[in-house]
Amino acid sequence: MKNKKMTESIKNVVVVGAGGMGALFGSILAEGGLDVTLVDNDREHVDAIRKSGLHISGLGGERHQRIRAEYDAGAVATADIVLFQCKGTATFDAAKALAHLAGNGAIFVSFQNGLGNEDILAAHFGIENVFGGLTSMAGARLGPGHVQDFDRVPTHLGEWRGGLSRRASKIAATFTAAGLETNASPDIKTDIWKKLLGNLTMSAVSGMTNLTSTQILQRDDLRNVCHNALDEALSIAHSQGVMLDRNEVVKGLDLMTAPGGTGDNKSSLCLDVLAKRPSEVEFIYGKPLELADQAGLAVPALRALYGLVKGVETHYTER
Repeated sequence: MKNKKMTESIKNVVVVGAGGMGALFGSILAEGGLDVTLVDNDREHVDAIRKSGLHISGLGGERHQRIRAEYDAGAVATADIVLFQCKGTATFDAAKALAHLAGNGAIFVSFQNGLGNEDILAAHFGIENVFGGLTSMAGARLGPGHVQDFDRVPTHLGEWRGGLSRRASKIAATFTAAGLETNASPDIKTDIWKKLLGNLTMSAVSGMTNLTSTQILQRDDLRNVCHNALDEALSIAHSQGVMLDRNEVVKGLDLMTAPGGTGDNKSSLCLDVLAKRPSEVEFIYGKPLELADQAGLAVPALRALYGLVKGVETHYTER
């Protein structure tokens, strides 16, 4: 698939998945003057946004943002940037539904948890049209048409095939000007691994205990589980040539889990378990465990966490 040069202005942004993070990203970019469309298959949620605008609570105070919302991705006629913020379990179907946007110069960016989503997008749209992205911002859906805005921290994106490109810098500058501080990364895969290490360390523990990151690390027994998981996750990263330093990773985790910020949140996997819906366990744990198998690594803590989540999910997912 041949990529067309991006136009001089980036105007149309489509956000696939209008949960806490997707709706929050969309609202910030819309407030900043971009033409944003939210796509979500929850009709009650979409209807509420259409009727009254997106209700945002938390940081910045109570407000309503008028923003276009669609149930059907096929209703989206054009896009400069498509942000995938749906669950990894929905990535394939969402990409298939947006096939009509391929070949028109659109850039498809995954802001999703775990590993594997970018490869799904590359298979549909060509790796030259795919970016990886990550953020440590926190948002939550409070109800139909209503989300919580917790904080602001820089977001990162970059070419999935690597390198720092002019178009990545352009997208980052456009998003920053609209109010979503964004950095262009020359090595987004390594950046994604940094976040993944945090997910591998904390997500399942939060899901199995219904505790926030801060609460988990206040208990010696759970902190030991997390540190064992972190060491195993680092061994997988190193097997993939991602040579992250443990001390630097721990510093990053300390910032992410500090009270008063994102540390007061439960993991998205925990929220999925509480809502009895399929989680992203295969993307957060399953894919890295496949890499561990390929590298011949023993990772018992991660396998135990994966097994616990899969066991709980058998109570409410189809076998």
